[in-house]
Amino acid sequence: MTYDPTWESLRAHRVPTWFSDAKFGIWAHWGPQCVAESGDWYARHLYGPHPSNAEWEVRRPRRQHAHHLANYGPPSEFGYKDLLPLWGAERFDAEALMELYAASGARYFMSLAVHCDNFALWDSQEQPWNAARIGPRRDIVAEWERAARNAGLPFGLSFHNNWTWRWLDTAHGTDTDTDLPHDGRLTRADGSGLWWDGLDPHDLYLRPRSPGIPPDPAWIARFWRMVREATDRFEPDSVYFDDLRLPFDEGSELPAAPPDREGLRFLADYYARSRSGGVVTIKNVPDADRTAVVLDSERRQLDTIQQHPWQFDTSDGEWFRCVSDEDIFHPRKSARQVIRTLIDVVSKNGTLLLNIPQSADGTIDEHSRRLLEDVGAWLRICGDGVYGTRPWRVHGEGPTALAAAEGYNEADLYFSAADVRYTAAGGTVYATLLGWPENGEAVLRVFGREDGPVTGATLLGWGPVELRQEDDGLHIRLPEASPTKHAGMIRIDRGRRKIETR
Repeated sequence: MTYDPTWESLRAHRVPTWFSDAKFGIWAHWGPQCVAESGDWYARHLYGPHPSNAEWEVRRPRRQHAHHLANYGPPSEFGYKDLLPLWGAERFDAEALMELYAASGARYFMSLAVHCDNFALWDSQEQPWNAARIGPRRDIVAEWERAARNAGLPFGLSFHNNWTWRWLDTAHGTDTDTDLPHDGRLTRADGSGLWWDGLDPHDLYLRPRSPGIPPDPAWIARFWRMVREATDRFEPDSVYFDDLRLPFDEGSELPAAPPDREGLRFLADYYARSRSGGVVTIKNVPDADRTAVVLDSERRQLDTIQQHPWQFDTSDGEWFRCVSDEDIFHPRKSARQVIRTLIDVVSKNGTLLLNIPQSADGTIDEHSRRLLEDVGAWLRICGDGVYGTRPWRVHGEGPTALAAAEGYNEADLYFSAADVRYTAAGGTVYATLLGWPENGEAVLRVFGREDGPVTGATLLGWGPVELRQEDDGLHIRLPEASPTKHAGMIRIDRGRRKIETR
């Protein structure tokens, strides 16, 4: 199907069934910023506070700048570019990791293509600062893509370098303690005889610019050339843009003046060529555009059923490897939290994309490995109530609400036995208990006598369970403990009655 580069035309696109059915994906948000083992936004914050820092982020650059001075020296002498060769990926085995991710129950995989640091993870002809030339000297994206295809998983790419214009303006600043300019001042000529001989720092950091000015046409054109180079070569099934709207267009975090429309042309071309239907996600999608692009919600769970599929993305801790547990960093996830988040998201027509942070050598730690094993064990028993399901007429019931919608709301909440999430497939409803009843009885309030007869119930991983249907709901007798860790799932059978889905 062909499309015009307009929202009106692109609304005819439909979210492919593979995405609606997948429900759980793994993201390798991995790149050279993991070298410092100091969490997210390191390439920006190592330079310390800058006039362009938002009020909320000032504490982090102070911490990261001190970390950088202690471990690498002043950014005037050792800036972000000098961290790149230290990313070795010596033990990176994409095939082995993909085997683990598939065993964890993941039904699609996404690779970081380029982060806000503007360093390409494929053998790019558009960006000489890339992983095939510096650091690992390997085409990281190509290795991920081959492993995902071999495992039969749809493959995605995420692009974040639209932020580079604002994000790496810090490299052009001056150290407030020493008054020395950072390494963004350097030119190609300054690299003569050094490890980066022949490379231009302005290709990485962009040209010097004042905070707040809109991105210029040359940078915008280069951004889209990089996107098209990667998507033409790897033909991803999904594309993630880290922006409220299409990069540089109206509503973007960094709108051009006038707004740039190349994103619409990209969508039209990408969907027309995609063999799997194509999925593109952004962060702010009006209802009318929910088939043209898919809503991605970063670390923010939604509280209602969505008419169209959407994606919730989060990480096991920081996006990049972090060995500190200071309160400025996101805490690590437990398997319980991931499983409960997954079923909550799925009950509202969503899909969970989980990042697994990697070390600079390419490995993951035991915490992430155990988390994945536990999630996989749960999905092997309860997957029928997850994969391929659709929302039921209500997403759930119970007293525990999500945290405040302002900011991140993915806290590891305490759920009671009254907190239940519902999904549906064919003639079956699945009820997932987020807590376990101490008295051995679960009560599903949405299945009272007036809601129609229930013909049977099965606790997955256990077997049929006794039930009685009262006016106040369906009372189910359960064993003392759940046969599945972290959440128990009950299959509700209603005979020939058609199950209403959203």
